[in-house]
Amino acid sequence: MKVNNYALFVVALVITSQVLAQETPRLELNVAETKVNLTPAERSGQTKIVYKPGDTIHYTITAQNVGNGIMTTPVVTDPIPAGVVYVPLSAKGQDAVITYSINGGITYQNWPPTYKMKDNKGKEVVKNATPEMVTHIRWELQKPLAPQEKKLLEFDVKVK
Repeated sequence: MKVNNYALFVVALVITSQVLAQETPRLELNVAETKVNLTPAERSGQTKIVYKPGDTIHYTITAQNVGNGIMTTPVVTDPIPAGVVYVPLSAKGQDAVITYSINGGITYQNWPPTYKMKDNKGKEVVKNATPEMVTHIRWELQKPLAPQEKKLLEFDVKVK
């Protein structure tokens, strides 16, 4: 049987171009922080914004697919910044399942996260974690993210 080299070349070229032309999703995250309880002087720009214990900071994460392919299972994980405490139930995200970690991002749970400990009788008990124990928040987007599509993810913290 005689092999047509040109036909093999065309088949190889088509396969190569299909592989190279595959669309690729790429997630870009932009984080904005806003002090919620600005003083009048901070609001007017007369003074620099200063954070004090008890101040609330609102974080907005814009998750955008800047690639040219559909992102089928986007997951965004954000650590809680040092020096602040998560405000319970403030995390929001359209079409997202939100979970929380209390162990440095190793495992995630629904709100309120729980942990096990032994009581004074040695019996294992399950306790609700405190907001101070939350180390990370994760948003698992439930719908694919099309090219150039954005989702807003939010949460609040209080300054320690």
